[in-house]
Parts: sequence; C-alpha cells; structure tokens
Amino acid sequence: MEENKLKSLFSDFNPELSSDFRFMNNLRRNLESVEIIKLHSAELRARHKKALILAAIVGFVVGFLFSLSLPYLNHAVSNWQLYIPSDSILNTLANNYLIIAWLVIGGTSVTAAINTYELSLSLFKTKDMSSQ
Repeated sequence: MEENKLKSLFSDFNPELSSDFRFMNNLRRNLESVEIIKLHSAELRARHKKALILAAIVGFVVGFLFSLSLPYLNHAVSNWQLYIPSDSILNTLANNYLIIAWLVIGGTSVTAAINTYELSLSLFKTKDMSSQ
C-alpha cells in the first residue's frame, strides 16, 4: 500500500526545468559579468602601480634635492654657532642639526610621495573614466 502511494507520488511529480536557451543566456551573462570584473581589477592594479612608481620617483627626487642643501646648511649653522653662548640649548641644537635636517628631509619626501600618489590616482581615474 505504501509502495503504491510512493509510486503515485513520483508519477505525479513532473518538475519544470528551465530551457537550455534561458540557461545559456544566464550563463553567458554571468560570464560576461566576471570578465568585466576581471578587466576592472586589472585596470585598478595598473593604475595603482603607475601611481606608486610616480610617488616613489617624486619622493626620491625631493629627498635628493633637499639633501643637496646640507653643505649650505652646515655653513649656515657654523656661522650661527659663533654667536651662540656655549652653554645655551641652541648650541646643543646646532651641534645636532643633522638629525633635525634628516628628519625634515625624510618627512618632506614622504609627504611629497603620499601627495603625489593620491594626486596621480585621482588624475588617472579621471583620465580612464573619460576614455570610456
């Protein structure tokens, strides 16, 4: 008796399957979406790579240019040190001016590199968006 019920249940079961055409359209649309995302990802990676290279170059150049001023700073501090009393805190700063100078050079280079990175990312984005 139970076997007849099961047979009748399964004989009445007739699920509707989606057509092959609709399945293929959905599959094609999903694959196109994946391809668009992959292309967008590749564009983003290239854009960030260009911005990073540009930021590194600018940071290096700024640091190099500021380090060229160190001999002039040495001369200025030497002349300035002649007029400072030897027990003054300013004399201690004058003796350790290179530490302060390198900190300023490093901070300026990093700031220039970060600003260049952000600026180039925004410029690359505008350029890429307008070309589409």
